[in-house]
Parts: sequence; structure tokens; C-alpha cells
Amino acid sequence: MNEQDATQQAPLIPSDRVEELAQFIKDHSAVPMFALKINVDRTPGLTDTKLGGLPYWPKDRDYPTTNKGTKLMLLSQLNLDDFGKNDRLPDHGLLQFFIDSEDDCSGMDFDDGTNQNGFRVIWHETIDPAINEDDVRALELPTSFDPLDDFLGNPLYGEYALDVTETTSWVSPASYEFDKFFFECCKQLLGDEYLVGRDDWYDCLSNPDSDKFFDIFNIPTPQHQVFGYPFFTQTDPRDYIESLRDLDTLLLQIDSEGGKDGDRVLWGDVGIGGFFINGDALRRGDFSRVLFNWDCY
Repeated sequence: MNEQDATQQAPLIPSDRVEELAQFIKDHSAVPMFALKINVDRTPGLTDTKLGGLPYWPKDRDYPTTNKGTKLMLLSQLNLDDFGKNDRLPDHGLLQFFIDSEDDCSGMDFDDGTNQNGFRVIWHETIDPAINEDDVRALELPTSFDPLDDFLGNPLYGEYALDVTETTSWVSPASYEFDKFFFECCKQLLGDEYLVGRDDWYDCLSNPDSDKFFDIFNIPTPQHQVFGYPFFTQTDPRDYIESLRDLDTLLLQIDSEGGKDGDRVLWGDVGIGGFFINGDALRRGDFSRVLFNWDCY
């Protein structure tokens, strides 16, 4: 029997087992993450966890620029004190994410997503309390307060404080890892008769049940987070670029978000952006190789 015949004869997963299988996948893929939530009632300070605004920056350190000398803009800043002690992040200092607000693609390199010319990830191991906002303003930096018409690569509409909450993340169909979890969990829970000759999870379900799976794994938006499983409006680049698969950790994800006051974050046509790093490198505090990717509908 060839593979095509096997696929045609393999039964679809029964509809009355779909929710059970989905919960089984959630349970087996669950990992801790930190959810980030915009707090419009709090004005962030220079060293706070936030989106946009003025970055903390010491006087004795060269500010990040592109190879043409364009100063980068602060996208997000994480005060690592807000994340407590864990075995993945450094437990002190500031972690900053910069992008090129003068570039239409915000500094993302389509040919090499790890090229940190138009973006940068920087860790300040210590914070100098003597540095103040006037010191940073004197550097004449681009910020998220600048007019968006002049800085098309800026997805922010201001500066926003971020609240940090530890919670749980599970894999979703947007992740290239989903097929692995689906097939492993289906085999454990239901056996492998539904998997014969099939490579994609959705081939194992009827169309209505595939839609139900998407609904079950739907994650509330916006999805600002550190760690956990990422979301993509298009495709995870690690799915088709094998050399990127060692970048196995979602270091930061910033989603598009609106509010009563209008747009707060907008990547292109309601997109989402993420930074990925190798977990071992992160534990060493080595941010020299990071993938920056954003996509939109």
C-alpha cells in the first residue's frame, strides 16, 4: 500500500475526542511565561519596564546605531527585578530592545533576521542611579513620541508602563512545534491509526474539527509576553530556515494593541513582533545572536 492509499484509508479523529485531545496537548506543552500588560494609569520612569519612551543610558557606553550612523529607538525595556529569580533570565539590570524607527521594516532584515544592524538587544548588568532623564534627552535620540509620519518604522504611539505577571503558555497552531506535539499526544492518547500517512495535524481532522481546534487554542490578545510560545500572522521563520531553530526561546513578543485612546501599538496591518534567542546563550547573558521578526495580515 502506498502512502496516498494509507492516507485515504486512515480514519479521521472522531469529533467527540477533539476537545479531549486539545486539552491533552495543552497539558503536555504547558510552560511558564511572563505576560506583559499595558497600564495606562501609570507613567513609567527611566528604568521601569515599559514600551517606548526614553531609554536608560549610561554616559560611558556607546549608543546603538545602524552602520550608517542612524540612532536606534527604544521599543521596550525590561527591568529584570520585575521578573524575580528564575533559571532563564538574568535576575538583575535592564534588558533593552531597540529598532530602527526610520526604516519601513523597523530594522528587520528579510535576508538575515539575526543581523543586528537595524535592531539591537542590550543588557545593562548594573543601573547607575545618577543617570537622569535630562542626561538621556541630551543624547537627542529618536523616541516613540516622535511623529509617526516621519518615523514609519515606529510601531508605538507613545510610552506605556508594562505590568508583569507570571502565567502559563501552551503551544498553538501558529507554532512550527505544533505538529510535533499534536502527533506525539495523539499517539499517546488515541493511538497512531489516525496518523498513518499524514504529516500535518489538520489532515487528521475534519474541516469543522480543524476550526474547533483553532478556537480551542485561541489565545487572548494582545499577546505581549516574555517566554512561552509565539504567535505569527504569517509563518514562523524557524519553520523553513533550519539554521534558526537553535533560537528556541521567545525573549520578547509585542503585539498590536488598540484602546479607548486609539492605537497604542501597530505593526503594519495589525501585526506582531518577536525576538528569539538560544536558551543557553540567554542563561549566559549572551545577546550577540538574536532573531528579530515581525509580520502582519
